[in-house]
Amino acid sequence: MPGIASIITVAVTTAVSTAMKDITNTLSLNMQKINLEHRYKNDRLEQYTRKDNLRIFGIEEEPDEDKDILQAKVIEVAANVGVKLEADDISIAHRLGKVGDRSRPVIVRFCYRKKRNAVVKNKKIYINEDLTPLRSTLMKMVKEQEAVRNVTSRNGKILAWLEDKERPVKITTPDDLFKVESNLRIGSA
Repeated sequence: MPGIASIITVAVTTAVSTAMKDITNTLSLNMQKINLEHRYKNDRLEQYTRKDNLRIFGIEEEPDEDKDILQAKVIEVAANVGVKLEADDISIAHRLGKVGDRSRPVIVRFCYRKKRNAVVKNKKIYINEDLTPLRSTLMKMVKEQEAVRNVTSRNGKILAWLEDKERPVKITTPDDLFKVESNLRIGSA
């Protein structure tokens, strides 16, 4: 028959082991939550650094194109849509991606947000905000929702207009997709 000491040892060992597993699981879940919160916070900061940028598509690319030629093309595109830009309004403009068969998009960083906003408001050319990879993916996911009438972005925030709603739903994190789903359920109830 086992002694009282060995019974107590087994009971304490089991209790400590169970408590350690619980603590480890709780810490792991807390770390995952903190990690996710940091990723969202970093995404917000990265998006903020892109607030003065626009991506412009469809500007023909020339083999000997340098930054001055590209900047002149951006100024010309802006003039074609009724926005007067000068070289001092553009901090930098360059192509994105590797040289290939098609013209690469142009990313433009503006010195003045008013000028950037004037260009982005115009719908005659294909221009996107410079979204972070996370927000770009979110925008694609929202566009795939059946009850979403329209999706756009303003100052890095994704706005989704639902079929039965007047006001848009703002989306900045993957968790915000639940807002779209809950609004759909509320609207159909």
